[in-house]
Amino acid sequence: MIMNTRSTIFAIAIGSLVMAGCAGGNQGRINSVSDLQGKVIGSISTGISEKTKLDQTTLLIGAEPKEILQFNNRSDILAALISGKIDGAGAPKSISEYYAKRNSKLKIIETKDHFETEIVMAVRNDDEKLKSELDSALTILQGNGKLKSLEDEWITNLPANNEPAFKAIPKIDGARTIYVGVSGDFAPLDYIASDGRPAGFNVAMLAEMGKVLNVNFEVVSIDSQAKFVALASKKIDIVFFQIMAKKYASLYTAESKKFLPTIPYYKDLSGYFLVRK
Repeated sequence: MIMNTRSTIFAIAIGSLVMAGCAGGNQGRINSVSDLQGKVIGSISTGISEKTKLDQTTLLIGAEPKEILQFNNRSDILAALISGKIDGAGAPKSISEYYAKRNSKLKIIETKDHFETEIVMAVRNDDEKLKSELDSALTILQGNGKLKSLEDEWITNLPANNEPAFKAIPKIDGARTIYVGVSGDFAPLDYIASDGRPAGFNVAMLAEMGKVLNVNFEVVSIDSQAKFVALASKKIDIVFFQIMAKKYASLYTAESKKFLPTIPYYKDLSGYFLVRK
């Protein structure tokens, strides 16, 4: 099931829900991952099959959920969670912490068996040259410590009361342009500000990569569920945010054939769920 209503600004959506009160869903308090068994789980629609999402969720919580509802964007998931339409929503640690710190009605529960998640960029299967260039730039930024400093500034130590604003990526005269798809559904790594423009970690990282490769990166806002369509149709050259979890690689065989992954630019932990307090 796809929820088509798109919230323009998360704060407005949440404010409306608070005034309206909770309606629908199971109102029992969730205190552990096992409490999500038989409950409704929300998920971002990213082109991954419903069966794959069901299989992974079942492994994480120890039994099948009642249902997995797929949403077009993170704002709609959070609105549904707070209103009681869903009971939980899985996300890697950094993303779960980002939203829990910014909403007093949410908390995090976690599995005992955390597993590493690699965050990569994705390019078309026939674009091995671009993958090689991106890998080279990431290796340099990891080696000189710049990538770690960006993580500290825009992920680890990002103040909850001071969100990043738009900052243009400097243009290099005469350099070729590479188009990067950003959805804003995976803050703080893949972030879009309230004015609708990408900001924060993604912009800062692409700016540094542009200097290394002597190219211009232009950010294109895309919906998560359309990212691989946009990539295949050459509307964009890169999907900025893609999760790769080796522990569950066998579940994603079909999906992984849609793109070539770069080396990871960030490593996170999965096995976390946002739920209502």
